[in-house]
Amino acid sequence: MSPTVRSLRRSWSGYRPLAPAEVVGDLEASFVAPLRTIAPRGLGLVGLPRWYGKRFVTQDGTAHGVNLVRDGDAGLREVLPMTADVDASLADGLPALVVRYAVDAPRPWRWVRDELREAPHGTIVGMTFVDAPGLRRAGTPFLLSRVSVAAD
Repeated sequence: MSPTVRSLRRSWSGYRPLAPAEVVGDLEASFVAPLRTIAPRGLGLVGLPRWYGKRFVTQDGTAHGVNLVRDGDAGLREVLPMTADVDASLADGLPALVVRYAVDAPRPWRWVRDELREAPHGTIVGMTFVDAPGLRRAGTPFLLSRVSVAAD
Protein backbone atom coordinates (compact mmCIF):
# COMPACT_ATOMS: atom_id res chain seq x y z
CA MET A 1 0.00 0.00 0.00
CA SER A 2 1.33 3.46 -0.91
CA PRO A 3 1.87 5.95 1.88
CA THR A 4 -0.68 8.69 2.35
CA VAL A 5 -0.56 12.06 4.06
CA ARG A 6 -2.41 10.56 7.02
CA SER A 7 -0.17 7.47 7.31
CA LEU A 8 3.02 9.54 7.12
CA ARG A 9 1.79 11.92 9.81
CA ARG A 10 0.72 9.01 12.03
CA SER A 11 4.06 7.22 11.59
CA TRP A 12 6.25 10.33 11.92
CA SER A 13 7.29 9.72 15.55
CA GLY A 14 8.44 6.19 14.69
CA TYR A 15 10.80 7.24 11.92
CA ARG A 16 14.54 7.38 12.59
CA PRO A 17 16.20 10.79 12.96
CA LEU A 18 18.97 11.45 10.45
CA ALA A 19 22.43 12.91 11.00
CA PRO A 20 23.61 15.66 8.62
CA ALA A 21 26.09 13.30 6.91
CA GLU A 22 23.26 10.92 5.98
CA VAL A 23 21.70 13.38 3.51
CA VAL A 24 24.86 14.24 1.56
CA GLY A 25 24.26 14.12 -2.17
CA ASP A 26 21.22 14.64 -4.38
CA LEU A 27 17.78 13.73 -3.10
CA GLU A 28 14.87 13.45 -5.52
CA ALA A 29 11.48 14.55 -4.21
CA SER A 30 8.06 13.01 -4.68
CA PHE A 31 4.63 13.51 -3.18
CA VAL A 32 1.87 11.21 -1.99
CA ALA A 33 -1.79 11.45 -2.95
CA PRO A 34 -3.55 13.88 -2.95
CA LEU A 35 -0.48 16.17 -3.01
CA ARG A 36 0.97 14.85 -6.30
CA THR A 37 -0.80 17.55 -8.31
CA ILE A 38 -1.41 20.24 -5.71
CA ALA A 39 2.08 20.49 -4.17
CA PRO A 40 4.08 21.10 -7.38
CA ARG A 41 1.68 23.86 -8.40
CA GLY A 42 1.85 25.45 -4.97
CA LEU A 43 5.65 25.30 -4.92
CA GLY A 44 5.73 27.01 -8.31
CA LEU A 45 3.69 29.88 -6.88
CA VAL A 46 6.15 30.40 -4.00
CA GLY A 47 9.38 30.33 -5.98
CA LEU A 48 10.18 26.65 -6.61
CA PRO A 49 8.72 25.89 -10.05
CA ARG A 50 9.55 22.38 -11.27
CA TRP A 51 11.03 21.42 -7.90
CA TYR A 52 13.26 18.35 -8.22
CA GLY A 53 14.58 17.93 -4.68
CA LYS A 54 17.53 18.87 -2.49
CA ARG A 55 21.34 18.67 -2.63
CA PHE A 56 23.48 18.60 0.51
CA VAL A 57 27.14 18.68 1.50
CA THR A 58 28.45 18.73 5.06
CA GLN A 59 30.85 21.08 6.75
CA ASP A 60 31.69 21.15 10.46
CA GLY A 61 28.82 18.80 11.30
CA THR A 62 26.16 20.89 9.57
CA ALA A 63 24.52 20.02 6.28
CA HIS A 64 24.55 22.89 3.80
CA GLY A 65 22.22 22.57 0.90
CA VAL A 66 20.21 24.00 -1.93
CA ASN A 67 16.90 23.15 -3.49
CA LEU A 68 17.07 21.84 -7.03
CA VAL A 69 14.65 22.83 -9.79
CA ARG A 70 14.42 21.40 -13.28
CA ASP A 71 15.80 23.91 -15.75
CA GLY A 72 14.57 22.62 -19.10
CA ASP A 73 17.30 21.00 -21.18
CA ALA A 74 19.99 22.55 -18.95
CA GLY A 75 19.37 19.99 -16.20
CA LEU A 76 19.09 21.10 -12.59
CA ARG A 77 19.53 24.58 -11.18
CA GLU A 78 20.42 25.32 -7.54
CA VAL A 79 18.14 27.76 -5.69
CA LEU A 80 17.16 28.73 -2.16
CA PRO A 81 20.13 27.82 0.09
CA MET A 82 19.51 26.11 3.42
CA THR A 83 21.24 24.48 6.37
CA ALA A 84 20.27 21.40 8.34
CA ASP A 85 21.12 20.11 11.77
CA VAL A 86 19.52 17.93 14.41
CA ASP A 87 16.87 19.64 16.54
CA ALA A 88 13.48 18.89 18.11
CA SER A 89 10.59 18.32 15.73
CA LEU A 90 7.69 20.75 15.92
CA ALA A 91 5.35 17.76 15.59
CA ASP A 92 6.47 15.65 18.53
CA GLY A 93 9.56 17.18 20.19
CA LEU A 94 11.71 14.19 19.19
CA PRO A 95 14.95 14.61 17.20
CA ALA A 96 14.76 15.28 13.46
CA LEU A 97 17.12 16.72 10.90
CA VAL A 98 15.73 20.25 10.65
CA VAL A 99 16.23 22.21 7.43
CA ARG A 100 16.17 25.98 7.83
CA TYR A 101 16.20 28.77 5.29
CA ALA A 102 17.91 32.13 5.82
CA VAL A 103 16.08 34.83 7.78
CA ASP A 104 16.30 37.01 4.67
CA ALA A 105 15.09 34.27 2.29
CA PRO A 106 12.12 35.23 0.11
CA ARG A 107 8.68 34.87 1.64
CA PRO A 108 7.38 32.38 2.70
CA TRP A 109 10.70 30.47 2.97
CA ARG A 110 12.05 32.48 5.90
CA TRP A 111 9.19 30.98 7.97
CA VAL A 112 9.40 27.46 6.54
CA ARG A 113 11.29 24.56 8.04
CA ASP A 114 11.52 21.06 6.68
CA GLU A 115 12.11 18.18 9.05
CA LEU A 116 13.63 14.93 7.83
CA ARG A 117 13.54 11.39 9.21
CA GLU A 118 14.09 7.99 7.62
CA ALA A 119 11.33 5.41 7.18
CA PRO A 120 12.20 1.72 7.75
CA HIS A 121 12.46 1.03 4.00
CA GLY A 122 15.12 3.76 3.58
CA THR A 123 13.04 6.55 2.08
CA ILE A 124 13.56 9.93 3.69
CA VAL A 125 10.28 11.37 4.88
CA GLY A 126 10.08 15.14 5.07
CA MET A 127 7.54 17.29 6.85
CA THR A 128 7.22 20.93 5.89
CA PHE A 129 6.10 23.28 8.63
CA VAL A 130 5.35 26.98 8.57
CA ASP A 131 6.94 28.15 11.80
CA ALA A 132 4.24 30.62 12.76
CA PRO A 133 1.60 30.59 15.50
CA GLY A 134 -1.31 28.32 14.63
CA LEU A 135 0.54 26.61 11.76
CA ARG A 136 3.38 24.81 13.53
CA ARG A 137 1.63 21.44 13.92
CA ALA A 138 0.25 21.19 10.38
CA GLY A 139 3.17 19.38 8.74
CA THR A 140 2.87 18.61 5.03
CA PRO A 141 4.72 15.42 4.06
CA PHE A 142 6.98 14.76 1.10
CA LEU A 143 9.40 11.97 0.22
CA LEU A 144 13.08 12.11 -0.75
CA SER A 145 15.00 9.32 -2.45
CA ARG A 146 18.76 9.16 -2.54
CA VAL A 147 20.00 9.67 -6.11
CA SER A 148 23.73 10.18 -5.65
CA VAL A 149 26.31 10.84 -2.99
CA ALA A 150 28.33 14.01 -3.47
CA ALA A 151 32.00 14.15 -2.60
CA ASP A 152 32.57 16.04 0.62
